[in-house]
Amino acid sequence: MKKINHLFIAEKPSLAEAIALARAEQLGVKSVKADGFWQVGPDAVCWFFGHMYELAEPKTYDERWAKWKLDDLPIVVANDDWQIVVTADKKTHMTKIGKLMKAAQTLVNCGDAAREGQLLVDEALVAHNINPFGSNVKRLWVQSLTRADMLAALSDMKPNADRQTLYMSAVCRSRADWLHGMNYSRLYTLLARQSGADTALSVGRVQTPTLRLIVDRDNERSTFKPIDHYGLKIACKHTAGDFTASWHIPEASPGLDADGRLLDRTTADSILSTVSGQDGKVTAFKAEPKSKAAPLPYSLSALQAECGSRFGMTAKDVLDTAQSLYERHRIASYPRSDSRYLPTAILTDEAPAILAALAGAPDYSCAGQADQSIKSAVWNDSKVSDHHGIIPTTEFSSAKLAGLSETERNVFDLIARSFIAQFFPAYKYQSVSASVEVDGQAFEASGLTIINPGWKSVVSDTEADDSASLPVLAINDTVTVSAGEVVSKRTTPPAGFTDGSLISAMSGVHKFVTDPAIKKRLRDTSGIGTEATRADTIETLLKRGFVQRQGKNGLVSSQLGKSLIAALPNGLTDPGVTALWEDQLAAIERGDVTAETFLAQQSQSIAGHVEKARGTVVKLAGAPQRAAKSPPPPINGHGSACPACKQGTMQTRLVKAGKFKGKSFLGCSRYPDCKHSIWPKPAQKRRA
Repeated sequence: MKKINHLFIAEKPSLAEAIALARAEQLGVKSVKADGFWQVGPDAVCWFFGHMYELAEPKTYDERWAKWKLDDLPIVVANDDWQIVVTADKKTHMTKIGKLMKAAQTLVNCGDAAREGQLLVDEALVAHNINPFGSNVKRLWVQSLTRADMLAALSDMKPNADRQTLYMSAVCRSRADWLHGMNYSRLYTLLARQSGADTALSVGRVQTPTLRLIVDRDNERSTFKPIDHYGLKIACKHTAGDFTASWHIPEASPGLDADGRLLDRTTADSILSTVSGQDGKVTAFKAEPKSKAAPLPYSLSALQAECGSRFGMTAKDVLDTAQSLYERHRIASYPRSDSRYLPTAILTDEAPAILAALAGAPDYSCAGQADQSIKSAVWNDSKVSDHHGIIPTTEFSSAKLAGLSETERNVFDLIARSFIAQFFPAYKYQSVSASVEVDGQAFEASGLTIINPGWKSVVSDTEADDSASLPVLAINDTVTVSAGEVVSKRTTPPAGFTDGSLISAMSGVHKFVTDPAIKKRLRDTSGIGTEATRADTIETLLKRGFVQRQGKNGLVSSQLGKSLIAALPNGLTDPGVTALWEDQLAAIERGDVTAETFLAQQSQSIAGHVEKARGTVVKLAGAPQRAAKSPPPPINGHGSACPACKQGTMQTRLVKAGKFKGKSFLGCSRYPDCKHSIWPKPAQKRRA
């Protein structure tokens, strides 16, 4: 094979094609598709199909680990012994790429601009004995597949060595997940089998704490007892206009529970009869101008939560749709982002063209009224790391909009309007509140008046405003109670999880952590899992039968899921612990923690858990059970005293494997303390 100047290694075929077309334009040559790669003048562009390599099976490191045995746990691999192997169905394709690698002078990592994208190309280089951080390896980092962004990225390729800590973070994540899954899945599967379960359990670093969130919520809902309580509303007449006020229940009122709820209706009825038709006076009045900035553009988690709430979409559906808008239609930026902020460069370099493209479609004519002089808090370079919030691209057009499916259109509409809203003024309103006293009882009223809808003319805000209006009041003004009613209320259980609300819980897991120190530490971290993996985690729980769908989008734990969480120690299920792991992976990426330190901590923790759990009885409700095996027919001598130890009795045993499989013999009941056995003598042939 002739020499290649630059070999661009893309994560998937669609990205390879976009790179090839942009590189051809950049070099002024043609791009030609060959067998497994694009030829672009002196360069070539090849592609992967996601991860081409995986960590080797345990038996690769030790033959003992080919079988699942409690005595062989924990499984621990030394730092220098880790091995990766090409996945079976990708060997042929990888062989072709290996030849291209050998022929290339410069290699370019074109994985997705994220931790996993960094890993999947770098690990292939390592497998071919190429230093991924050598001077001949570059990194292509793109936020969208538009022609303009691709050309800009090709002109600004950086040394791949700049992303070495990102690679190490991905390696640590991969190895920690492997150690966690191999040890704990085997450990608790074997313990459950001792109690008769006939199933293989999956215990994962992210999936199990996620399951814990669902189980805890379901348990809370199942034990919830509704409480009936009461309030009071009155209609007030005033010369400037009528309004409604609610009773402020005094702490000393009879019939209150510990949470200040009124459980005794007779108290409310009594107050209503007392104040009806009475005059009262205004004791306080406040009118305060307020404003609300436009909601930030979406991260993937925020987009999944919003689409789940609005359209009943699953997290996977949202990710797949956003990926299609990015990869296939190229009208949205990279979707697997954990940031909702935008770099200031977009404000000047791309925003005018994006707004102009949107304004060309009747659906987004509002983009034509965008004020590009507005610079909101969304433009913040310090809050943008590898990725920015999801936004439209300059390749949007009315024709592309017409070619979208209904689902794609719904998702894109949220993305587009959130971007346009950044160029509209704040939503301004006047918040009004008043206090009224009638016959010694306090009542409160509130309302608002819209001054300027601002960005709300572009985005439909799901947070409903209390738009009740209040007249202008003055302290000591007289009001008359013209009517009133006792309001019956009932407490409701917490809502069950949907895909969207579970994604929100995973990203904001500090809300579910009880330890104050851990809660504080996790407040600014990414939670459990990543933007890229959370949807897959939900699908894994569903596939393994730990969680079931209820209705269109509800998620409930199965009996098996509940019993698994009950059987596992808190250290394996606590979302806070897993979130701290993500915190450590981020520290590795920053260079603050070494991979050796992290993996040593993981191995030590696993060994401790395994040792502590050895004698645990694990009974799983909802798991299939092994059929009871009939004992072998007793042979002569069964039940007699053991002649060796004099303590046990001789029991009929059956050989399960080997050349004597199916043969019966007598073995001491005290085995393995006493290993005495008696084999029946073969029957003698009778002489003729």
